[in-house]
Amino acid sequence: MPDIDTRTLSQDIAFDLLSNARRRFVLRRLQEASEPIELGDLAGDLAAAETGVPVDELTAQQRKRTYVSLYQTHIPKMVEAGVIEYDRDAGTVSATERVDELASYFHTPPRMPLWAVAYGGLSLFGIAVYLLVALLNPDFVDPIQIGLLFFVAFSALSLVHYQYVTRGRGTDGLVPFEEGE
Repeated sequence: MPDIDTRTLSQDIAFDLLSNARRRFVLRRLQEASEPIELGDLAGDLAAAETGVPVDELTAQQRKRTYVSLYQTHIPKMVEAGVIEYDRDAGTVSATERVDELASYFHTPPRMPLWAVAYGGLSLFGIAVYLLVALLNPDFVDPIQIGLLFFVAFSALSLVHYQYVTRGRGTDGLVPFEEGE
């Protein structure tokens, strides 16, 4: 196995790796997999995706053409870049942490104005309700209770925001297989 460079991938290497739909497919599948994938299975899945035919209906020629392309061209290129590992004995392919580095080229940062509006709106509404209760001074509610209610609401919004940012959003952060995905 080659020594993997611990520096980040250059943009030239990253763009070269990502310029091919077959490599993007392999990277995406490996990102989504929890275990190494057999190269034959990967080739079958790719051939099915490219032809629009279910895996069990592929011809031997379709599978072989895709397998040879992966085995001779794409897998060695990605192994050399340190993006994937190929176990020749087991015939399996697995992702390295560098796959996420490549996926970062497709990351779209969350639009902060959405969160700014949510926080600002909740704050303004909370202040308005608090002032209304304080001015009207109703017997059934205390301004402290209103303050605590909006403190809890603000904390809940903060937790939702934190989960949104740390856990990701759908396929954002995954290597797309198709253009525009």
